[in-house]
Amino acid sequence: MGGILFYLNNIVAVITNQHFVGWGRKKTGRFAIWCHKTFGGTLMLKEDGFIRSLGLGVDASPSLSIVEDDVGIYYDATMPSKLENILNTYDFSSDMKLMYDAKKAIELIVDNCISKYNHATEEIPKYILEDETRKVLIVAQTAGDASLVYGMLQDFTTHDMIEAAIKENPDAIIYIKMHPDVLSGKKKSDIDLNEAKERCIIIRQDVNPIALLKHFDKVYTKTSQMGFEALLVGCECVCFGMPFYAGWGITDDRASCERRKRILTVKEVFAAAYILYPRYYNTYANKSSDIFDTIKYITCYREIYRINQDTLYFFGFSVWKWRFTTPFFKTYQKNTIHFCSDLSDGIQKGLRESSKIFIWGKKPFEEVELYAKEKNISIYRVEDGFIRSVSLGSDLTKAYSLVVDSRGIYFDSTHESDLEFLLNTYSFSNEELQRAKTLQHYLVENKISKYNIYAEKELEFKELQKGQTIILVPGQVEDDASIIYGATGMTNLFLLKQTRMNAPDSYIVYKPHPDVLAGNRKGHVEPCVALEYCNSIVTDVSIDSIMIYADEVHTLTSLVGFEALLRGKKVTTYGLPFYAGWGLTTDAKSISRRKRKLTLEELIVATLILYPRYIHPKTNQFCEVEILLGELGKEKKLYNNNLTYRVLVDGRNFISRKAQFILKVILDE
Repeated sequence: MGGILFYLNNIVAVITNQHFVGWGRKKTGRFAIWCHKTFGGTLMLKEDGFIRSLGLGVDASPSLSIVEDDVGIYYDATMPSKLENILNTYDFSSDMKLMYDAKKAIELIVDNCISKYNHATEEIPKYILEDETRKVLIVAQTAGDASLVYGMLQDFTTHDMIEAAIKENPDAIIYIKMHPDVLSGKKKSDIDLNEAKERCIIIRQDVNPIALLKHFDKVYTKTSQMGFEALLVGCECVCFGMPFYAGWGITDDRASCERRKRILTVKEVFAAAYILYPRYYNTYANKSSDIFDTIKYITCYREIYRINQDTLYFFGFSVWKWRFTTPFFKTYQKNTIHFCSDLSDGIQKGLRESSKIFIWGKKPFEEVELYAKEKNISIYRVEDGFIRSVSLGSDLTKAYSLVVDSRGIYFDSTHESDLEFLLNTYSFSNEELQRAKTLQHYLVENKISKYNIYAEKELEFKELQKGQTIILVPGQVEDDASIIYGATGMTNLFLLKQTRMNAPDSYIVYKPHPDVLAGNRKGHVEPCVALEYCNSIVTDVSIDSIMIYADEVHTLTSLVGFEALLRGKKVTTYGLPFYAGWGLTTDAKSISRRKRKLTLEELIVATLILYPRYIHPKTNQFCEVEILLGELGKEKKLYNNNLTYRVLVDGRNFISRKAQFILKVILDE
């Protein structure tokens, strides 16, 4: 009854507004059409766009594009649609920008293998690659698909299409490509495979359509979008139905549609269908988008999802990290994650050649690394990102960003990392550089750092002389991996001594690391000793509370050095942090692998946009850094207004410091 009332309420609202919206030719679309005919008003039918998502729609992968049609819907050839009207009337010859964009987008789609769904492998089966015979592809669809019902197929059967493909291509091998929804077991095929397999080779692997089509000469289809993708890669296309791209002179049509009156090019049909007709939305950045932005994000997140596929084995992840780690390793469909104590535990849980290994930071797992090398298993290093959370990791706080590195890890200067590779080789676009400037401004204006733990306070520095240079010296955790691998043998006391030696007349402010102050980690310097080399010690204040006064920052490898660069401060490094060696800092040590001089914007793009993974604090879905920053701002206000409860664990529940300490002992971090 609740469902009936819900629909009744919606109907009343729709009738009142005289605006009817439904989904294509499904029940909601048919009902909207009935309402429109009965009550008048306006009608809008919606459908997925031609570049839909990373994963399959049946797996609830979020849609990146949608079409809104106030005439019909593009796959219903029995009546006009908004797309058909565009193709019949638009003056493509006078819109030079549109045609340039269409050419550029087609190139990107072909080069990056972008299709409607983008989850499938680009690896072509060997039996296709190894056969040099001419190849023809028949595209299977799902039984009962609306494009088949409304695609003017009444004069032809599937048998007719297969017969034509075989008869018209006697010198070719005929293959049949199964629909991904059929391969996933969610739907049935429109082709009787028992009949077809006697005369054709069935491709049962879920292969990316664009990657597959590059190996074929000709395609036969009823109404599949893959027929148009065949045209994009240069194949001939035979249509037995009337899909949106048929009837314009670019396909071999076995059906006809008198309404389609023009001869168009592939590029013109593409411009109408992929640029003018759909509306794009970036679900990761929560903003309106366009085709180029959509292609870029599919390419980016597809690589993350592919790394996350199959069976994953995690080593060195303490128990409390298990819960917050898994959202960073979701994929199109369900994968399997095993948290392992050592190699034997991993093998017992099924570790083998096709697996992937993830190790927290630089924790030592020599047996695991040796086994991976022998079995040719990929190893990835995982660490917190540079904008992590509200409160400390050592307080068992859930992280909202991680880095997953296939080469090394950013704080280990002894080996190249993915971040260092990006900084050495990446070609930064103007759009990315402008985005970096906006991001920098937001971080500085909103006083966002890695942990965002302390409130801002006004400070007074005793005995500060007028015109005296103020240097901030951030303390670090002395057994932290960034010290071990980037500042060997250096301590906080060493840093204070070096800073005083290099700046004898400066006013030096020492800020101990929050984890050290909390008693969780190593690196304490007795105040009486520290004050021999610094003028002031500050605690329990945000970085920005000090940075606003500081002229310079001197550091071993602290992320505070990077945050100081964002705030326009001079930075001197004594170790080898990831941001040193690029011409932006004064460095006591050098590293020959770092070969380029970079701008601050380029450093920001690589470090905060390209390298980390971010998840939304509330939904646990992947998001872009700007979305996370907005959520962090809300949490930071809540945190500073409620100091009794210090740590936001899962976006909903708070946990006190006493409870954290008990958990920390139990879990033996």
